[in-house]
Amino acid sequence: MADSELDAILDPARLDALRRTCLLDSPPEAAFDRLTSLATTLLHVPVAYVSLVDDHRQFFKSQRGLAEPLALARETPLSHSFCKHAVESRRPLLVEDAREHPILKANPAVVAHGIIAYAGIPLITSEGHALGSFCVVDHAPRRWTDGEVALLEVLAASTLSEIELRRLAGELSGVSAGLKTLVEARTERLRVLLDVNNAVVTCLDRNSLFEAAAAALARVIPFDRAALVLRDPVRDVFTVLGVAGTVPTPPIIPLGTEWPHAGSRAGWIVDHGKPLLTDDLRKPPVFFEHERLVQEGILSAVSVPLAVKGKIIGTLNAGSKTRGRYTEADASLLFAIGEQIALALENLLAYEQIAALKARLEEEKLYLQEEAKAESSFGDVVGASRAIAGVLAGVRKVAETDSTVLVTGETGTGKEMIVRVLHEASRRSEKILVKVNCAALPAGVIESELFGHEKGAFTGALQRKLGRFELAHGGTLFLDEIGDLPLDLQAKLLRVLQDGEFERVGGTRTIKVDVRLVAATNRDLDLAVAEGKFRADLFYRLDVFPIHIPPLRERMDDVPRLARHFVMLYAAKMGKTVGAPSDAVLARLTAYRWPGNVRELQNVIERAVILSSRGRIEPGDIAIAAAVAPASRRPRTLEDVERDHVLSVLEETGWRVSGERGAAKILGLKRTTLEGRMQRLGIVRKTAAARDIRRA
Repeated sequence: MADSELDAILDPARLDALRRTCLLDSPPEAAFDRLTSLATTLLHVPVAYVSLVDDHRQFFKSQRGLAEPLALARETPLSHSFCKHAVESRRPLLVEDAREHPILKANPAVVAHGIIAYAGIPLITSEGHALGSFCVVDHAPRRWTDGEVALLEVLAASTLSEIELRRLAGELSGVSAGLKTLVEARTERLRVLLDVNNAVVTCLDRNSLFEAAAAALARVIPFDRAALVLRDPVRDVFTVLGVAGTVPTPPIIPLGTEWPHAGSRAGWIVDHGKPLLTDDLRKPPVFFEHERLVQEGILSAVSVPLAVKGKIIGTLNAGSKTRGRYTEADASLLFAIGEQIALALENLLAYEQIAALKARLEEEKLYLQEEAKAESSFGDVVGASRAIAGVLAGVRKVAETDSTVLVTGETGTGKEMIVRVLHEASRRSEKILVKVNCAALPAGVIESELFGHEKGAFTGALQRKLGRFELAHGGTLFLDEIGDLPLDLQAKLLRVLQDGEFERVGGTRTIKVDVRLVAATNRDLDLAVAEGKFRADLFYRLDVFPIHIPPLRERMDDVPRLARHFVMLYAAKMGKTVGAPSDAVLARLTAYRWPGNVRELQNVIERAVILSSRGRIEPGDIAIAAAVAPASRRPRTLEDVERDHVLSVLEETGWRVSGERGAAKILGLKRTTLEGRMQRLGIVRKTAAARDIRRA
């Protein structure tokens, strides 16, 4: 071949165009065939081929111009071939006359096939791997020029580029498929998490939260049983908050079931802070929950922590009746779902706490408003007698403790006032003092009043209500007339005193409270215990520090002081100017034995202030004549005194009951309360009675 022809063939622009022509989007053999065909045309040789090798064989990927027997052989031994020598030397192998080459002795069939002149370029990758060779053959001896060798190198480089390109395309195809699969998996994961978040983010009660979470979970992780378990860090226990799936009836693990921390599956998750995957719940490690889960038919499970701000508030669990149902991928997805549910659960718990505080504040407001109406008219303990001084000394000693106090004394001695003083002198004075009159509430209502109730606990329970114990959390609870508490509630009260915990009526969740209990009674509890009407264990629990308030007749020194106090109190309340009681009035008061105690004295003074004229109280204004009358007359009862007092106020107001100037307003009572009391005392206006007689 002339040098001018070679120069034209080796022109870079033509070679680049030639390479693009050969490296088309076609099978590799087709590209190799074009290259070998181009070699036979440009170099004027009868034979060109591409062969790839391994340790023992030579594979012909393209043959152009070989004899028919060899052309049909796509695979030959590698032990005696020019390709082997080219590959091993990693340099071009040029043979001018094969008949004089040493390989002819080992393989005489080479010449028999017409191979006389041989030129081969090894195919060496960029990593240094020898893949085979690009070869041309002539049937006559031939001296290969530098230009021909350069052309062969270009064709060999094109062949190697085709091989590298096919390999790279295969790798890219695999990477692309893997990336596509990964992207699809990540997209599906994000879609699932978005669906879960949308499902639970607006849920503001526990039932709807779990129902939404279970519905979203079922679309991506099949389960026969799913459960949400909430952690109580104070008691260090776990409570089943929600259950979904094929749960038996009745359920073996009902809502509200509690698991201890130690030895439980939930406890393990909290301790280790990572998911727990169990292929067979019948095999170790065995936790408390496993036995009951197996009883429900659950054989495998996956559980993940519900973590918020580094704090684990519970666990999310999925179970299957198939052993080995869940994988690490399921655990990873459930963990991500758990993160969404944990955020929603934290918001829910915060909402519940805010709602509970709001409800408690509303209850406190309502309670304080009611207490303000019924609160005793005097604000401080009035008296300087030795008896009352002893009572106050006992109050000072016990006030700074949290010990239970039992206040005893006759009706009207001021037990409630002593309890208020006790509370105000205690460390809990900034908290609320809650009062419950055990005698004023029906037996069917008092349990709900004390412990509260859940919505739907009984007919009429339209919403959840906080009990007095919850309302008094952090403060003092005053149980007045404790001797009238039914026996069945005495046992529940004893549990609260001992453990500080209870359940609402109709509820299953245990509530812990910090309450200082003060009880009061006018009954003889020792006698009630002996008669079996009061529990002995509760009595001993209440009688830690007894305070007995003596009746007024045992501290007559306090009568003048109390009388002056009540005169000033009611005079200011009625807007009247009334001077201090005279000695004659005080003598009349101290001559009476006061069976109704301080309350009776208070009512007598109130009436006297109403009846007073000319700015002073006259002895005739004191309605206790029967009390100082000769012994032959029947002593007046407290009911008699009360009837006379109510009658006097009604007569002064012209029998007006309601309104600003009505008797109810003056007596400090509600209209309905006064009307009920009039009916109980048999008070009827004479004109109305006469009218009823005429109608009859």
